[in-house]
Amino acid sequence: MTKYLLLAATAIALASPALAQQGGGRMQQTPEERAAAFVKADANKDGKLDKAELKMTLPEQFRDQVDDERLGQMMARRDADKDGFISKAEYDAPMQRPAQ
Repeated sequence: MTKYLLLAATAIALASPALAQQGGGRMQQTPEERAAAFVKADANKDGKLDKAELKMTLPEQFRDQVDDERLGQMMARRDADKDGFISKAEYDAPMQRPAQ
């Protein structure tokens, strides 16, 4: 039993740096990938994203899981100037933490 615990602990210790480098296991986009996602999602080519366009920047496998309330929260966290749209600069900026 101790042998297996030691083996598991070693595997975790070896995997930790790789996970940390990858953002804790989350997919990290390069700046070029983020720029391409913004351009692709900006359907009307006005240089900003509305709610529907913002949803298109999400990975396809998650889009159906994000309801309007959650999408509104995401929008509020990115929309720094509160104009109801996400500019390229707001999209590229780190997402703001929700107010507590």
